[in-house]
Amino acid sequence: MQIKATLIAALTLLLVGCGSDHDKAIGLYQYENKFTGSERVAEIKKDGDTYLFIENVLNNTDAMALSESDEGLSYRNTPLKLSEDGNTLYFGPINGTRISSDDLKAKLAAIEKDEKICGELQEQVAANKSLQKDEWNAYVKTVREKMPEDCDIVGAAMRW
Repeated sequence: MQIKATLIAALTLLLVGCGSDHDKAIGLYQYENKFTGSERVAEIKKDGDTYLFIENVLNNTDAMALSESDEGLSYRNTPLKLSEDGNTLYFGPINGTRISSDDLKAKLAAIEKDEKICGELQEQVAANKSLQKDEWNAYVKTVREKMPEDCDIVGAAMRW
């Protein structure tokens, strides 16, 4: 009888240690927003017993709690599915490819660099407001060549 109890306890520990099948979804996924064309990184993570979906970690969007069922994870009846190899996420309009945390760190560093460049250009534009029309327009062209993709410089318009 003691062997049977020990075997049941060992099996229970083994099953508890295996984790949920839903844990395979945990990770980072890069995708393109179909409406804006901008690159985003989604994250699926676990906080205690709750699975969370963050639509865009690059912009710190809010986490949404996912529902668990035998069929998988979902949010408001929209199922979250993974490809057989686990490298592609399908979730509503999102088709994302799994990336590493190092990839995310590189993306965040690039965003920080672009924000710094944008800020410096904004300061330069403000300092050069006194240029005459022709000089200003030539200057604005050089500024636009240096601007990162998501940079919006206030006051850097051509003068007519």
